[in-house]
Amino acid sequence: MAGQSQSLQQQQALKLRLNPQQVAFGRLLEMSAPEFEDEVRREIDENPALEVAEPEVAEEHAEGDDFNETAEQLQQADYGDPDDAPEWRQPTQATSAYDRFSNDADDSASGYERLEQQLGLLDISPRQRAVASYIIGNIDSNGYLARDPQAIADDIAIGAGLDIERPEVEQVMDVVRSLEPAGICALNLRDCLLLQLARMDDSRPEVADAVVVIRDRFDLFAKRRFDKIMEAMGISRERLDAAMAVITSLNPKPGSLLESVGSGDRTRHITPDFIVDTLPDGRVNVALASATPQLAIERSFMPGAVAGRGDDEAFIRARREEASSFIDMAQRRSTTLMAVMEAIVNLQPEFFATYDTADLRPMVLRDVGAITGLDLSVISRATAGKYMSTPYGVFALKSLFSEGRADGVNSAHAISAAIDDLIKNEDPDNPLNDADIVDALAVKGIKVARRTVSKYRERAGIPVARMRRK
Repeated sequence: MAGQSQSLQQQQALKLRLNPQQVAFGRLLEMSAPEFEDEVRREIDENPALEVAEPEVAEEHAEGDDFNETAEQLQQADYGDPDDAPEWRQPTQATSAYDRFSNDADDSASGYERLEQQLGLLDISPRQRAVASYIIGNIDSNGYLARDPQAIADDIAIGAGLDIERPEVEQVMDVVRSLEPAGICALNLRDCLLLQLARMDDSRPEVADAVVVIRDRFDLFAKRRFDKIMEAMGISRERLDAAMAVITSLNPKPGSLLESVGSGDRTRHITPDFIVDTLPDGRVNVALASATPQLAIERSFMPGAVAGRGDDEAFIRARREEASSFIDMAQRRSTTLMAVMEAIVNLQPEFFATYDTADLRPMVLRDVGAITGLDLSVISRATAGKYMSTPYGVFALKSLFSEGRADGVNSAHAISAAIDDLIKNEDPDNPLNDADIVDALAVKGIKVARRTVSKYRERAGIPVARMRRK
């Protein structure tokens, strides 16, 4: 037809493509200690070429190595007398590696697993399910989404090799937000309350008023300016009280319900990935806490074990290569995790001397990358969802990171701790407002803007001065 033409055009586009082994390694690196132990158990069950190394096999294999002691033996060597070692270092009665590995500490489902179980009941595509699982993994203990949808899209593109954009992530977020408890996967408090109100009968006047208060007058609600709310909405005190009764019945931390449901109201059990201790001489001892046994290739799958039958040789070779690849990735995972943890220790000497978060220095992923030479995405996966056990409790690795300020001296943790200390010691009859806190911090040598103080105070959930007055 006239006016129509065909043309051939070439376009260049730069896209990241990871090979299957890189994707598999990234997935292993993201796993927590219990998840990785489950993965090892699954591989052992499914691949006959993979087995737990017997003690004599491990010793024989290590004859040519300079480093053949277990983490427990190395830590025990730091103490002259076994009785001086902390309880977690005490040797247990002799058991096989597989017996220790198979001893589950807790078989109750975690909150995240309960969300995954609900997800399994929905009619969604495998792609949506994969994205939803990643979103669930980024929900914090309060039930809020800890990362921006765009950041999640970037992580999935790198980690899982999926071409995905923010709108698709937000679409799957809506699926996760439909799960129980109501309010889960919210972006902030206002969003959390609106999600819960959306499941109520808005034909009830008090529910409809509550929606308007949170949706349109949230700033006034947060400041407890009830007179202004009544004026703006044109409602009576009785109607506002009814709406407030609805709002106060909502749960600002829906994640707490995940921790208690089905677990006898116990707090969610956290299994640390690292065991960290500071020795009397100041040295910091770091070890992986995983009970994963040493893996090996089963003897009948060794090269030359079967000859003369092509089908058998092909099967044995394929299974041996799969087992060898998994063993290599497991070793790389351990090496990577230890490298990242040791770099963090080197970057935070004051913190590991006191275990006081006020002593944390500004630290970002780039700082760890400068020491380890690892890519930032690898470091992010190595620290996400990981915990360390210390003499002063369990810490999330992510909690050790914070952006530095322009002066390069005070970290977000130090400023937050200083603000918290000032408020704890203020006169309850005459509490400090944000300007007063700015002046008090300046005396301590910490120069911040009033807006910065407000941000830290709000993040800590501390109300304004007039709300703290007694």
